[in-house]
Amino acid sequence: MSKLIFVFVHGLSGWGSYDAAYQRMPYWGMRGGDLMTFLRQQGFDCFAASVAPTGSAWDRACELYAQLAGARMDYGKAHSETYRHERFGRDFSACPLIPEWGDDTRLVLLGHSFGGATVRLFSELLSHGDAAERKAGADSPFFQGGMEKRIHSIVTLASPMNGT
Repeated sequence: MSKLIFVFVHGLSGWGSYDAAYQRMPYWGMRGGDLMTFLRQQGFDCFAASVAPTGSAWDRACELYAQLAGARMDYGKAHSETYRHERFGRDFSACPLIPEWGDDTRLVLLGHSFGGATVRLFSELLSHGDAAERKAGADSPFFQGGMEKRIHSIVTLASPMNGT
């Protein structure tokens, strides 16, 4: 039987559980208390991701993968060369967002605002990978694809799905 993990992804200018601001004022539950704590008390496995507050959907999707998989952020060789930024970022191998994430784990991705665009791109890359990155020799499983069964569902809240 598969296990459901709920992953919340903030919008632009937001923050998640890896950010110091989350301890003072949780993005998910600013006025009513930390939603993650409440949902865990109800028996749900839920986590608040911390992706770049002003990054592109691509960069944010790569950061989300690194946090979930417990890996070093890899923005891709082709992408990094095209957009002239560092290829690698923070390493989450010692502190993954979720305790374990394997083929029997199903993600329920919840994205607010630009977090919705982030989780849509994340699910596309997880499912199909990226041909340009494969051609460039990317070795990250994220760019290989084939992990569509790890996505249970996507929920978006006030997300710009057809542009702003």
